[in-house]
Parts: sequence; C-alpha cells; structure tokens
Amino acid sequence: MAVIMFWSVLLFTGCSREQMDTRREIDRIYKAAEKTAEDRAAAYIAEKYGIEVLAEGYWVQGYHDFFAPYVNSNVVVFMEYEGRKFCVGMDVDDETVLWDNYQRKEIEAVLQEYFTELYNLPQPYTAYTEFRLENAPSHLASTPAEWRKRGYDHGNMVDFCFQDQSAEELLTRMSRLIFYDSWLSVEQPLASLAFDAEDWPVCEGGSVAWNLRVYASPEAKYVDQSVQYPDIAGFPYFREWRQACLKDRGMQGPELSGEAWRFHSVQADEITVISRLPFETTDILRISETEKEWIVDRGSSSIQRYRLVSDVYEVTEKSPDSYYATVMHVPTELTDRYKGSLYILSRDNETGKVEVRTYISSQEELDALPEDEFRRDYKIYSNGTCGMSTGYQYAVAEKMEDERE
Repeated sequence: MAVIMFWSVLLFTGCSREQMDTRREIDRIYKAAEKTAEDRAAAYIAEKYGIEVLAEGYWVQGYHDFFAPYVNSNVVVFMEYEGRKFCVGMDVDDETVLWDNYQRKEIEAVLQEYFTELYNLPQPYTAYTEFRLENAPSHLASTPAEWRKRGYDHGNMVDFCFQDQSAEELLTRMSRLIFYDSWLSVEQPLASLAFDAEDWPVCEGGSVAWNLRVYASPEAKYVDQSVQYPDIAGFPYFREWRQACLKDRGMQGPELSGEAWRFHSVQADEITVISRLPFETTDILRISETEKEWIVDRGSSSIQRYRLVSDVYEVTEKSPDSYYATVMHVPTELTDRYKGSLYILSRDNETGKVEVRTYISSQEELDALPEDEFRRDYKIYSNGTCGMSTGYQYAVAEKMEDERE
C-alpha cells in the first residue's frame, strides 16, 4: 500500500505539473492573440490588398480542457470590407505564417469555370468549392457557431495574392479540391463524365473529388445533407447522383474511384414511389388491398385500428447495400383531404405484423414549427417520406379509435 500511495503521489504530482504547464502555455497564446492578432491581421491586409479594414474579433484555436487541453498557436481573425466577410489566419509565434480568404470567390470562380468548360456543363444551380493548399497550417475544420451565424467561414485560405492565375497553376498548389455542384437539368448523364488525371495536375499526394447532383426541384437543397449517399428524404427531389475522386498515389500513379446513381419515379394515388437504379419501378407491386383495415398490436391487450387510404405497395427486389433503394413519398395535398392524422404503415409478409413507420405531419403542424428549430426545413421537406425494404408491404392509413380486446 505504501508503494502504491508513493507512486500515486508521484503520478498525481506529475500530471498536475504537466497540466499547469499546459495551462500556462495556452494562457500565453491567448494573451499574445489579444495583444497582437487583430493589429497584425489589419496590417497584413493593408499591405497585401491596399485596403484599410478593422477586425471584428478573433478566435484562438487552442483551448482549456481539464482532461484534454489543446495547445495550438493558430489564431483566426474575422474581418469585413464593403460587405465581404473574410478571415485572416496566423501563428502568434511565427510572423511569417499569414493566410486569408479575401479572394476566395475569385479563386473558386476560376476552378468552377475550368470544371464546367472541361465537361461542357451548364452553369450549376448551386456550387460550392472546398480546397486546401499543400502547405496549409493545421487550422481546425469548423468555424465556431457564433461566427458562422454571422456569415464567417475560415475555409479556402491562401498565402498568396491571386492575380488571374490559371486553374492549372492553382491546382498544382493544392493538396485537396472538392466540388459540390448541382443542376436542375443537364443534357448528358453525370455517369458519362470521364475524369482524366492529365486534366487535373494536382500536387504529389493531392486529390480532386466531385460530389455532383441533378435535382428535380430546388427543394432538394433542404434535404441534400449527405456528401456520400443520398438521404432517404431527398429521393423525391433527386434525379442523378455522382461521386468521383481522383487521388495522386505518387510513384504508383493516379487512382480514380466513385459511384453513380440515377432515380426513377412513378405516381399513383398522388403517392410518389422512387427507386434507385439498377432497380426499376416495375420491381414494386401495387396491390389493391381487399381488407381496408390494418391492426397494430401494442401489447397488454391493446390494439389500434388503421383505415387504409391508399393501395398497398411492395418492393420485390432486395437492395445490394445497406441503403434504401426505394422510398414512397406522400404529399401534403393528400393529407390535407383528411381530418385525422395519417401514417405510413408496414406489414411483414411472413408474420403479418403491422408497425407504424412514420407519422405524416399536417400543413398546420409544419407551419407552426419555430423558425429557429433545428433542421426545420429538413422536417418540412422530408415529411411523408418512408424507406421501403423487401419482405414488407406499405400503405398510408388513418388512425381510428383505440380499442381493447
């Protein structure tokens, strides 16, 4: 016990001393930032662009935490000039480290123009470009929420002055470039785009990634939240989805990977059924159900009756991956015709067990959502959407009164 207590004291003392040293280092960085960061940023911008601008505030990327304090001498200063919000990044210990994204729009425009002209594409409905230079400092990925709400983002920062450099020259400086582009219509299928490594001269070890979509409606932007797979709620608004990534493997040469999906849709009873290729909508059976009620057994001798207000739909082909290949979408125009609440139910083909899959909110309920509620737009535009799996039948139903056996 004496030995254990002795080593425990040493360990506790060592940890305390290390924590105190870490806290003092973080405090030093905060004091240095408070003293010099904003003035250095303003002087840097004045010398580089010839404009006088005052800082709106700054963010020290190091922080105190009892269990995992983070020592980082990088500081981001937030600035605004004639309505343009931008950031300056610096190292409080190294005056040679200075970055900014004042010209990010000009650089992004050159890259976007190169991309669309190379593949003869129309101007995108929405476009977002993300890049990182080869020698960029290790800034944290996310701007604090309080500054994001004010319109700031410290991404796409550079340490040079953009003076109409070509896209090819810009590419050679980048370790990562990602396009997030979408269109409401395109003449050629996105799957037909042939990405060639010779067209993208990225630096050694660099990469270019494309996340491309074709929407059936502008509302897709409210549910298109995944950069890897289409969100189930977005299926009613998607027509094509293409991912591709070109990575430089050094001596091994470039490597290209990616996926491409297209979507079919059919409409019946105002209900839209959407299927992702290679599945066809003919793989979905539409059954005119003879029984007009389904019963949900909630246990303890309690049952709930539901009156069907649609035909029954059944998927006949299994999805090859873990993501839904087929969904059904119920518009508010249909729900508005019923006084009671509507639900999407599923019935197991083997056991006959019925379950409630989703509740369909009325238009009044959707309109009553607070403006600042988390994912408000997502809830509105995904309302009435349900993924369909093989082995189940699906229908829209109206709840009836509770009963007990």
